[in-house]
Amino acid sequence: MDAQLLAAVQAGDAPTVEKLLRTTSKDALAGDEGSRLLRAAAIVGDADVVSDLLDAGVDPARPWEDGVDPVSWAADFGAYEVLCELLYSGSSWRKQVPQHGKLAALEIARAWLSLDPEVELRRRLGAHQDEPAVVERVQVPIRDQGRRQATRIRLTLADGRQAETQIAHRAIVTDLEEQLGMSVSPDELLARALFHADPESSDWGQSQVALWSRGDAEEVFRWAASLVAHPSVDTRRFATELLHLLGCQEQPSKAQALDVLRPRLRAEDDVVALNSVIGAFAEYTDRGDLTDILHLAAHPTPGIRARVAGELVNAIGEPPQAGHRPDLTFIPFDTPPEVLATLIHLASDVDADVRANALLTVAESGIDTPTVREVLTAHLTDDHRSARLNAAAGLALREDQRGLDVLRQVGSELTPTDVRRWRVYGVEKVLEYRASGEEVLE
Repeated sequence: MDAQLLAAVQAGDAPTVEKLLRTTSKDALAGDEGSRLLRAAAIVGDADVVSDLLDAGVDPARPWEDGVDPVSWAADFGAYEVLCELLYSGSSWRKQVPQHGKLAALEIARAWLSLDPEVELRRRLGAHQDEPAVVERVQVPIRDQGRRQATRIRLTLADGRQAETQIAHRAIVTDLEEQLGMSVSPDELLARALFHADPESSDWGQSQVALWSRGDAEEVFRWAASLVAHPSVDTRRFATELLHLLGCQEQPSKAQALDVLRPRLRAEDDVVALNSVIGAFAEYTDRGDLTDILHLAAHPTPGIRARVAGELVNAIGEPPQAGHRPDLTFIPFDTPPEVLATLIHLASDVDADVRANALLTVAESGIDTPTVREVLTAHLTDDHRSARLNAAAGLALREDQRGLDVLRQVGSELTPTDVRRWRVYGVEKVLEYRASGEEVLE
């Protein structure tokens, strides 16, 4: 085996792995060498490297040298990301896992649902339940799932022996059932999400995705709507988040959704659920009347005020984008005066994130009044970089050189990987198109 390639795999160095794979024999990758590399990547838990190996021709269904099946190993260990890569069927050039392999993995993952992870790890080590041990819990981020994560548990005995697992078996079961076309009730998916009741867990996230992607959207909507006032706060969190997700796709009745959500804007006392209610209400409203959320601009929780500031973009003019003709950059829109007043108030909030969101919404609006310019100008020296950047962008888009100067200054301070650099780039492109006098297509 190429020692350099193995070292790169073990280090999780995806760019180097990808480069070295180009000169590695396809026959070797399809055989034992590829399996050894895949095992090393799986144990490290690097899904990017696993993806590179599978794209290069490594067989996800080929047993490792000790006879262990990679898919079954991932299901047993709870390696959610690795398993997702092993089962990915979106690339025609990848070797696929047969149905019987998925069924076997499903049974292995299901077995964990009735187990206490610590007790099971002790059993596997042959240790008594009262034997001294160090238990470590680490949160492992899930790639491509936003804020989702899984908990990795490692149990170490006094003699140094270790065993570990990743708590994502409910997510794995849900994913495998989807791939195998098995029907699961919304109540069962909710129960899996609420087992640990962690909105940031992969179990919670996979249940959300399974419900969101079902073909019976109307039925799922009615089911979730029936739970938005549930006595359990965790159930309300799940239901309102799901309604928000459903709002991102075509739904049967926006009016019905708004009727369900509107009362929750005043009745919901949990900030996590309320955050989702606000997002869902704005999503179903589209561009329209959002005066129902304005009272929440005075909410004591900064995160709620920040959410209101961001969602009010749906109650103002279209944002100026590079795709508009230069003479139509600011599109007239009948913005309710109370919406603008709320945004101006939030632009001076004591919380920096609230200010940044409000200034972004104002900056990208079609509103150009002396008051708006005064607000943007006042924040060119804001201590918070994002707030300062958004204020500068707003003035630059309104042909104010002071804003462009500050925008470029802030841009020069950002690291190459800072996503806010795209904000600077986008504003400069809009200004460039205007100066060219050309019509620009989306």
